[in-house]
Amino acid sequence: MSPRIGFLIIGAPKAGTTSLFEYMRVHPEIHMPAEKEIYFFNMDRTYSRGWAWYEERMFRNAPADAVCGEATTEYLSGVPYFEDEAVDGLGSRQELEEVIPRRIREALPDVRLVCVLRDPVKRSYSHYRMMALGRDDPRSFEDAIDELITPSALEHARRSRSRLNGYIVNGEYARLLAAYLRVFPREQIKVILSDDLALRPEETLADVFDFIGVSDDFVPENLRTRYRQAAVKQRIPGLNLVAWQARLAQVGPARATWHAFPTVLRRRLDSAYNVTNYRVEMWNAWRGAAGEDMPPHVRAALVAHFQDDSEALGDLLGRQIPWLASWATP
Repeated sequence: MSPRIGFLIIGAPKAGTTSLFEYMRVHPEIHMPAEKEIYFFNMDRTYSRGWAWYEERMFRNAPADAVCGEATTEYLSGVPYFEDEAVDGLGSRQELEEVIPRRIREALPDVRLVCVLRDPVKRSYSHYRMMALGRDDPRSFEDAIDELITPSALEHARRSRSRLNGYIVNGEYARLLAAYLRVFPREQIKVILSDDLALRPEETLADVFDFIGVSDDFVPENLRTRYRQAAVKQRIPGLNLVAWQARLAQVGPARATWHAFPTVLRRRLDSAYNVTNYRVEMWNAWRGAAGEDMPPHVRAALVAHFQDDSEALGDLLGRQIPWLASWATP
């Protein structure tokens, strides 16, 4: 037998996907890469490396009979990250939102897709805190939302993704899942809620294991651990390998030296960097009780924005959406 790619965790960002990734990767029948977030189907620069590059990442050290999978939350981001940010001539927004699902379907027509969703207001705030903690966003949360919630800014973010414009649009779950449901049969998509993963982890994980076709009676030893939860500061302030890499890439001699390396060596170094970055980021995030500094009027604006989409999500999934009830309570 040969290992096969059986599932993808497609999102959503800041919804509990790291915990799910860490639970699933210890299942004896599952193989996942050491790093979370491969960014293959959603990023043109990575997608252009080709299917052989992706398979090498997925199958490295995989047992012959393993069910392989990976977790990249940006697969539920809507449009891909195009090298050319001018996307006006690339089609309608609906067509752009189908690019990632269609890339996945073309390569993996029978793949199982797992999605974790969280109260989009809380998700938005958590997303912002992650970026602010890494010193990527100097704005206050209030200023960021004021800038991003205007109709023109929302539509721009839906069509052209950046690291700092997804706080709101990444929580428009009904819109984002609808693109997948236009491409994949409903039975290939499993949606779980972060509250279910936190409050009923054994039952929820067993359901996911059954969905992807592995033994559902396995209980991970780390099941009670919550990963990347409530990070309030960094152990080493400013330790951000992604930012350092981006700055180094702007230095001509460094860039020339990198491209002088053989392709095979660059790929190995790139893989090692991704694993290191994931583990360093996990270690450097200091847990604690996060202060609630979301102004009431900002929360009210976000609730109003997400109301229709969350109601549509309930219709889409055929279930009650728990955060709708919490929003109704002052």
